[in-house]
Amino acid sequence: MSLSLRNITHRFGDLTAVNEASVEAAAGEIVCLFGHSGCGKTTLLRLAAGLETLQSGVIELDGDIIAAPGRDTPAERRSIGMVFQDFVLFPHMTVEKNVGFGLAGAADAERRIADQLCIQGLAKYAQRYPHELSGGQQQRVALARALARSPRALLLDEPFASIDAALRRQLREQMRRTLKEHNVAVVLVTHDPEEALALGDRLALMRAGRIIETAPPQELCEKPQTPEGAGIFPGSQRLSGTIVSGRLKTPAGEFPADNLPDGPGIAVLHEGALSAFADEGGAFTVADARFAGPDWMVWLEGRADPVRLRLRMPVSPEEGATMTIAADLSMTFVFADQ
Repeated sequence: MSLSLRNITHRFGDLTAVNEASVEAAAGEIVCLFGHSGCGKTTLLRLAAGLETLQSGVIELDGDIIAAPGRDTPAERRSIGMVFQDFVLFPHMTVEKNVGFGLAGAADAERRIADQLCIQGLAKYAQRYPHELSGGQQQRVALARALARSPRALLLDEPFASIDAALRRQLREQMRRTLKEHNVAVVLVTHDPEEALALGDRLALMRAGRIIETAPPQELCEKPQTPEGAGIFPGSQRLSGTIVSGRLKTPAGEFPADNLPDGPGIAVLHEGALSAFADEGGAFTVADARFAGPDWMVWLEGRADPVRLRLRMPVSPEEGATMTIAADLSMTFVFADQ
């Protein structure tokens, strides 16, 4: 089983929401569409679900074309489940009836409902109504309803947006295990980098309607091709500057920029890449600092413009102290600023 979206372009009037985007999820694979709000993630999901009419490109499910210009399989016939950001549960129906919605006429409907209630840990809430449930429980009901129809692919749109932050980590782990057990192709939309890394087997990064990089988390960490890929990891920081003759000059110092054209550039540094030590002849002076374990957030004034950096330091920085900054180049990635 696989879900494939190829060369998708979609416009709303003069606005190009999606621009030549392609993404594919195989059976048992979770692909996270990641990007800032307005980059086109949810539009791609709605096109795959059949909630928008495809204007350009092709959508296939297990090799069968389900959407192309002038050829559009209705949403209810696509065998694709979807969990919306606000779950869209029917308030007048019990949990059991919500999970069973869409199974009318199925000979094994009762078994499917019971199976999903058990898998999601909802059996004891079967006769409750949505308003009697927590946000996390409502999310599980929505997921159970989508999976009860045995879809060939599953789409999730910001599934943790309505969940208290303290519960998200636990719920993410539960959801990932459930999705893996069902072995469906999953495309999940999120703008939360921690969520994308926790759930995604591969991450498809979007910018301005385009998918600019697709890779597993390990590849993004070790060999990112874009600033978004390098910067998705917690604790990463960006430094903007100018590339001149193979060197990126920034307020925090210079970095190698081999084979990059002269002009604007960006250095992305992973957590722990920047360190500093006291140095009477250092180029920077500490104006302010606070502990952000295990690093320090330090406001530095120097020969260039003032800069705020996350630094790994052996001792507490003192206001007025002069410092020198060093970078671990194996954790530093430089890009032309396109």
